[in-house]
Amino acid sequence: MILYCGLLLSLALPLQALEILDPEEVEYIRTNATATVGDSVTLDCGSTMPTIFIWGFTKPGTDNNVAVAYNYGQGPKLQAQSSSLGHMLVPVNTSALVIEELQRDAEGMYTCQALYDTDEGTRITFYFTRLDVDDD
Repeated sequence: MILYCGLLLSLALPLQALEILDPEEVEYIRTNATATVGDSVTLDCGSTMPTIFIWGFTKPGTDNNVAVAYNYGQGPKLQAQSSSLGHMLVPVNTSALVIEELQRDAEGMYTCQALYDTDEGTRITFYFTRLDVDDD
């Protein structure tokens, strides 16, 4: 079990096969995005589909990272608390987070924690996207 963003996840992968590489090899990618209230925006979580991913959201001025979507091998799941940000979805066979009918409250930091199962072990990449939301 993993606790992330207040969400307790039971991983579908056998833990003995999940060998994490050296933490210094964790990759951190930072981007910015701007969208307008009522529009839609797509936040990327890499160009390759990860084995497991978890999307979290942090509202500006807080340290509270809340899980909004995840996929640990059985298809993407959305968390109910994400509805105040807009209509969220994860398109089939992607790890991208799409927010339609964007709300003002959607402004903040989105983090996608992606785990890739490779021949050399599990590779972890954190994708940080700062989303600024403009009024009409």
